[in-house]
Amino acid sequence: MRILTIMGTPHKGNTRAITDLFLDEFKGSEFDEIVLPNDFSNICLGCANCILKGENNCPHYDEVKCIVDRIKKADLIILATPVFVGSCTSGMKALLDHLAYMWIVHRPKQSMFSKVGLIITSAGGSGVKATVKLLKQNLFYLGVPKVYNYGVTTMKMGGNYVDYKDKDKIKNSVKKQANKVKKALKNKKVGFKTKFFFKLFGMTQKNGWNKVDSDYWKEMGWLDGKKPY
Repeated sequence: MRILTIMGTPHKGNTRAITDLFLDEFKGSEFDEIVLPNDFSNICLGCANCILKGENNCPHYDEVKCIVDRIKKADLIILATPVFVGSCTSGMKALLDHLAYMWIVHRPKQSMFSKVGLIITSAGGSGVKATVKLLKQNLFYLGVPKVYNYGVTTMKMGGNYVDYKDKDKIKNSVKKQANKVKKALKNKKVGFKTKFFFKLFGMTQKNGWNKVDSDYWKEMGWLDGKKPY
């Protein structure tokens, strides 16, 4: 099994500590990690070239393609970010913006429909629910059919985790959630919601609103009854 972790910050704080706890539950797996903005620092320019003309027309195509190739190889995708001003980090948002062309409504990658997602976030105050909602929405529309999340509101524990008073409580809850993820990885299923939206967006592709998208769906055979799952 291959796990790709996308960290929203290089800061080694609460989110890093919790992510490491999760990774410890998957010993024996093959691990890959992208740290933002260190490994990808481009801001989406809003040109929409990726959607209207094809992803190879993105000004940052080479860097985006490198990350997409790593995403395609993963069985489990972990999006880990602390809450910054009520949402994910700017580095995480910038990367997700560059993946808009891969949403189900445009040109989803077939491999995304057989993956499992996990969102990890932490905050010293509010914003956990909003951040989880944003990232979960992104993974869903990228085609990932099953997404789990672990969000916690807690004060600093990162570098001082050994002495953190709630460490046993967090360890136990992480273990329980990790077990759910493991079960999902062994029994991957595409749910009704994913199937519904795939069918719905397929109907829009038949109208050919965006030729680049509709040509892609035709090439994949999805307009003739084939499914990516």
